[in-house]
Amino acid sequence: MPLPSTPSGPDQYQGRYPVDGAAPLPHDAAPSLDAPGKAAPLVDPSVLGDMARDFSDPAVVLRFARDFSATLEGKLERLELRIGAGDATGAEDAVLSVTTSAMMVGAVRLDQAARVVHRMIVAHDLDGARRASALLRACAADTLGVLRAGYPDHPGAAAALS
Repeated sequence: MPLPSTPSGPDQYQGRYPVDGAAPLPHDAAPSLDAPGKAAPLVDPSVLGDMARDFSDPAVVLRFARDFSATLEGKLERLELRIGAGDATGAEDAVLSVTTSAMMVGAVRLDQAARVVHRMIVAHDLDGARRASALLRACAADTLGVLRAGYPDHPGAAAALS
């Protein structure tokens, strides 16, 4: 089967308006691969849902989501610190940590926003990466809101995963 000649992914669309003529995406919204012109979901619930089916104890997924939420701020601070210090290698390591953990928890838009920062770091555009990290941080706050609503910090939350 031949491969497509154009790249497929969140950076494929380069114009201002989607193909179907819908309103443009907000500048901080990552496009959805399934629905051109629409923002990707903050969180894909099927990722943690699949994880819940893989473990006999639903509390594992609850802890995983809460651990992600608890560590994300530190990952973002490390990224911003490395960018501010002009340390492209350290910044790349930090942003890859964000993308990996975002993918594991199903944080689709956060992963896409982190990939934008990563591309700028790799292109040695640390000023652009610094500006894009502000959008990444805003996306992280929205993502954490969704995760905390779905996986709250109380003992009965594990029962909701069943």
